[in-house]
Amino acid sequence: MKSKSLLGIAIALFFFAACKKGDPIEPPVVIEKEDPLEYAHDSISYNIDGITYKLSKYSSFYSASNRQPYSKVDSIVGNGYYISGIKDSVLYSRKYGMYNDEQKVDVIFIKTYNKASMLQSLILRPKYIMDLFTAGQRNYALDYGRDNIQNGVAISISDGFKTYGSESFRTPPQLSADAQNNSKFEITSLKKLKSGTYILEAKFNATVYNDNNVSKKLENGYLRLVMSKYDSIL
Repeated sequence: MKSKSLLGIAIALFFFAACKKGDPIEPPVVIEKEDPLEYAHDSISYNIDGITYKLSKYSSFYSASNRQPYSKVDSIVGNGYYISGIKDSVLYSRKYGMYNDEQKVDVIFIKTYNKASMLQSLILRPKYIMDLFTAGQRNYALDYGRDNIQNGVAISISDGFKTYGSESFRTPPQLSADAQNNSKFEITSLKKLKSGTYILEAKFNATVYNDNNVSKKLENGYLRLVMSKYDSIL
């Protein structure tokens, strides 16, 4: 009996060795968990007068534009403006808007580029769009839509309240240089997903003004933007 047992063990070891030498060992299958951020959508929240507003949208990007930086009005004829400025540069901006039944918010990212460094699409755009969204703090551009000197961000909300001054050259600029001294806008994260989509997160506070110079404090702001790789065509 003992010899039969030893023979069985020997045969088993022989087949084990044969399998070990002849058959490749396949690595275990690793199943990657799907990133939940792939299902995220744009959202913004903030407080005004103790009331929290939350707005969201699946895609909030709706425009990009070129403006004349360092705009100076040479003359106004009827409703037409004749504007001069730095001709070899362009102020590029991208606008994201979210709304619900009560509020609408536009967040605008603004930067001046030399025309020679840009690409011609439907409008002039930066070669690398995401350069506009690198992590870090941004100034509020007080002269957006008017003088177009300052880079940074601008925010407008319902009822004509915004972080920047009058866009009309027919009226005074309205806001003083220290209008946003106690305000902050910081892009805290810019993450690229495997799909090529970017997720931007920012926190902010600001003072918003209307055309009558009435102001409101916008506090505890949070912004998330889901930027598809297809958004970069403009």
